[in-house]
Amino acid sequence: MKENIKPRFEVEKLAGKLDRTFARPKSDDKGMLLGGFEYTTEKCDAGWMVYFPSGSSIHVWTEEEMERQGFLNDPHLVNMETGDDAGPMANTSLKAKSEQVSNRSRSSRVAQT
Repeated sequence: MKENIKPRFEVEKLAGKLDRTFARPKSDDKGMLLGGFEYTTEKCDAGWMVYFPSGSSIHVWTEEEMERQGFLNDPHLVNMETGDDAGPMANTSLKAKSEQVSNRSRSSRVAQT
């Protein structure tokens, strides 16, 4: 039986800028909190999308948060059946791996005809 091994995550840097809404506590001129929030929208770096093997994804706004979460490191592989770490990922991109599988599949079909 073949093991179901996938990278723990894949990262994509988004281009450009996006609107980001910030919530800040309301305060008076002296800095006393009044209760509630004031919302402002600012143009910020678009950030990163992080994709997971389950099909879910998250948006991360800052490089500091990417580093804190460990998404700037090379991902390890994970056994999808057990959740066990399957070691470091080879220096092959998912796209290159997909192309390799596709090429092998084509060559085996040609050999069978």
